[in-house]
Amino acid sequence: EDFQKLNKAIEQRGSSNRLFYLSLPPSVFESVTLNIKAVCMAKGDKWTRIVVEKPFGKDLETSNQLSRHLAALFREEELYRIDHYLGKEMVQNLMVLRFGNRIFSPIWNRENIASVVISFKEPFGTQGRGGYFDEF
Repeated sequence: EDFQKLNKAIEQRGSSNRLFYLSLPPSVFESVTLNIKAVCMAKGDKWTRIVVEKPFGKDLETSNQLSRHLAALFREEELYRIDHYLGKEMVQNLMVLRFGNRIFSPIWNRENIASVVISFKEPFGTQGRGGYFDEF
Protein backbone atom coordinates (compact mmCIF):
# COMPACT_ATOMS: atom_id res chain seq x y z
CA GLU A 1 0.00 0.00 0.00
CA ASP A 2 2.79 2.46 0.86
CA PHE A 3 4.60 1.70 -2.39
CA GLN A 4 1.38 2.27 -4.32
CA LYS A 5 1.10 5.67 -2.65
CA LEU A 6 4.72 6.41 -3.53
CA ASN A 7 4.17 5.40 -7.15
CA LYS A 8 1.04 7.54 -7.37
CA ALA A 9 2.92 10.55 -5.99
CA ILE A 10 5.71 10.05 -8.53
CA GLU A 11 3.27 9.61 -11.43
CA GLN A 12 1.42 12.81 -10.49
CA ARG A 13 4.60 14.70 -11.38
CA GLY A 14 4.54 13.21 -14.88
CA SER A 15 6.60 10.61 -16.68
CA SER A 16 10.15 10.52 -15.37
CA ASN A 17 13.24 8.46 -14.76
CA ARG A 18 13.41 6.95 -11.29
CA LEU A 19 16.34 6.46 -8.98
CA PHE A 20 15.86 4.68 -5.65
CA TYR A 21 18.72 5.14 -3.17
CA LEU A 22 18.46 2.35 -0.60
CA SER A 23 20.34 3.17 2.58
CA LEU A 24 18.61 0.45 4.59
CA PRO A 25 19.37 -2.40 6.96
CA PRO A 26 20.04 -5.62 5.02
CA SER A 27 16.97 -7.25 6.58
CA VAL A 28 14.58 -5.09 4.53
CA PHE A 29 16.36 -4.93 1.15
CA GLU A 30 14.41 -7.88 -0.26
CA SER A 31 10.93 -6.64 0.64
CA VAL A 32 11.69 -3.09 -0.51
CA THR A 33 13.14 -4.18 -3.86
CA LEU A 34 10.27 -6.61 -4.46
CA ASN A 35 7.83 -3.74 -3.95
CA ILE A 36 9.81 -1.37 -6.15
CA LYS A 37 9.83 -3.97 -8.94
CA ALA A 38 6.14 -4.76 -8.56
CA VAL A 39 4.82 -1.22 -8.22
CA CYS A 40 7.32 1.60 -8.78
CA MET A 41 9.22 0.93 -12.00
CA ALA A 42 9.37 3.73 -14.58
CA LYS A 43 7.16 3.30 -17.61
CA GLY A 44 7.82 3.60 -21.34
CA ASP A 45 11.21 4.90 -22.38
CA LYS A 46 12.11 6.06 -18.86
CA TRP A 47 14.67 4.20 -16.74
CA THR A 48 14.77 2.98 -13.16
CA ARG A 49 17.99 2.70 -11.17
CA ILE A 50 18.49 1.04 -7.80
CA VAL A 51 21.39 2.25 -5.66
CA VAL A 52 22.19 -0.12 -2.79
CA GLU A 53 24.35 1.33 -0.04
CA LYS A 54 26.41 -1.10 2.00
CA PRO A 55 26.25 -3.17 4.11
CA PHE A 56 25.30 -5.75 1.49
CA GLY A 57 24.36 -8.36 4.07
CA LYS A 58 25.66 -9.57 7.42
CA ASP A 59 28.28 -11.91 5.95
CA LEU A 60 29.39 -13.44 2.65
CA GLU A 61 26.40 -15.80 2.50
CA THR A 62 23.79 -13.05 2.99
CA SER A 63 25.69 -10.75 0.64
CA ASN A 64 25.58 -13.41 -2.08
CA GLN A 65 21.90 -14.03 -1.32
CA LEU A 66 21.17 -10.31 -1.78
CA SER A 67 23.12 -10.27 -5.07
CA ARG A 68 21.11 -13.24 -6.38
CA HIS A 69 17.86 -11.60 -5.28
CA LEU A 70 18.72 -8.32 -7.01
CA ALA A 71 19.87 -10.12 -10.17
CA ALA A 72 16.51 -11.90 -10.35
CA LEU A 73 14.66 -8.57 -10.25
CA PHE A 74 16.83 -6.08 -12.11
CA ARG A 75 19.29 -5.95 -14.98
CA GLU A 76 22.88 -5.24 -13.95
CA GLU A 77 22.79 -1.84 -15.67
CA GLU A 78 19.92 -0.88 -13.36
CA LEU A 79 21.92 -1.69 -10.21
CA TYR A 80 24.56 0.34 -8.42
CA ARG A 81 26.32 -0.68 -5.23
CA ILE A 82 27.98 2.04 -3.21
CA ASP A 83 30.09 2.43 -0.11
CA HIS A 84 29.00 5.72 1.43
CA TYR A 85 32.58 6.46 2.54
CA LEU A 86 33.62 6.77 -1.11
CA GLY A 87 31.57 9.96 -1.20
CA LYS A 88 33.50 11.51 1.67
CA GLU A 89 35.47 14.61 0.71
CA MET A 90 38.82 13.18 1.82
CA VAL A 91 38.42 10.11 -0.40
CA GLN A 92 37.35 12.23 -3.36
CA ASN A 93 40.45 14.38 -2.87
CA LEU A 94 42.64 11.31 -3.47
CA MET A 95 41.55 11.41 -7.10
CA VAL A 96 42.38 15.12 -7.36
CA LEU A 97 45.77 14.45 -5.78
CA ARG A 98 46.49 11.60 -8.18
CA PHE A 99 45.37 13.16 -11.45
CA GLY A 100 46.13 16.80 -10.65
CA ASN A 101 49.71 16.30 -9.52
CA ARG A 102 52.47 15.69 -12.07
CA ILE A 103 54.59 13.91 -9.47
CA PHE A 104 51.98 11.31 -8.49
CA SER A 105 50.09 10.88 -11.75
CA PRO A 106 52.65 8.70 -13.57
CA ILE A 107 53.41 6.45 -10.59
CA TRP A 108 50.04 6.09 -8.88
CA ASN A 109 48.74 3.26 -11.04
CA ARG A 110 48.02 -0.47 -10.88
CA GLU A 111 51.62 -1.38 -11.65
CA ASN A 112 52.89 0.47 -8.58
CA ILE A 113 50.00 0.27 -6.10
CA ALA A 114 48.53 -3.08 -5.06
CA SER A 115 45.71 -1.66 -2.95
CA VAL A 116 44.47 1.36 -1.05
CA VAL A 117 43.16 0.87 2.47
CA ILE A 118 41.18 3.67 4.08
CA SER A 119 40.24 3.46 7.76
CA PHE A 120 37.89 5.87 9.48
CA LYS A 121 37.37 6.20 13.19
CA GLU A 122 34.09 7.87 13.95
CA PRO A 123 34.06 10.15 17.01
CA PHE A 124 30.78 8.67 18.23
CA GLY A 125 29.41 5.33 19.24
CA THR A 126 26.31 3.41 18.31
CA GLN A 127 23.95 5.48 20.47
CA GLY A 128 20.55 5.50 18.84
CA ARG A 129 21.59 2.84 16.32
CA GLY A 130 21.50 -0.21 18.59
CA GLY A 131 18.53 -1.82 16.84
CA TYR A 132 20.39 -1.78 13.56
CA PHE A 133 23.48 -3.42 15.05
CA ASP A 134 21.39 -6.00 16.93
CA GLU A 135 20.69 -7.61 13.54
CA PHE A 136 24.34 -8.60 13.29
